[in-house]
Amino acid sequence: MLPGREGLNIPVDLSFAFHTDAGTTPNDSIIGTLGIYCTQGETLGNGSSRLASRDLTDLIMTEIVDDVRADFEPNWTRRGMWDRSYHEARSPEVPAMLLEFLSHQNFADMSYGLDPAFRFTVSRAIYKGMLKYIAQRDGRAYVVQPLPVRAFAIKDANGFWQLSWKETVDKHEESARPTYYLVQERQDG
Repeated sequence: MLPGREGLNIPVDLSFAFHTDAGTTPNDSIIGTLGIYCTQGETLGNGSSRLASRDLTDLIMTEIVDDVRADFEPNWTRRGMWDRSYHEARSPEVPAMLLEFLSHQNFADMSYGLDPAFRFTVSRAIYKGMLKYIAQRDGRAYVVQPLPVRAFAIKDANGFWQLSWKETVDKHEESARPTYYLVQERQDG
């Protein structure tokens, strides 16, 4: 929230811009991931230090690169973090990050970028980075959303339906362990 501003009373914790135009290479090597934040000025409109944007950028970049390297490409490039006055990083009045994730003009990057499993991993890594930033900012513990179940099955058991599934373990995040499952039934159509 921005104190002293009229608005819809919707709290905004951060701003995130996602780009896929990080350049090209003549040899089809991975372009990789770049994070941009802006520390120009003293404080943000919400009163926090502009250095909070650097913290946000570092957490998200670390999650992305670690998960992509572990699951897809051990040589995925972490291009670094730039403190630059790009509009998407400078203008928000809350901690902000501009992510130059990969290059949609580069074959090596897009061979991953078109893979739904890769997209899921990257999206989840961004979510985890945001979650960890907010938890760290507020001094709270966090729990990452568990992954969807796998091997789901429905079996007729003498007029009753038996449901079964297996937990999907998130090898990157220990806190993403389900403690129970909620099963809902829709009746009458």
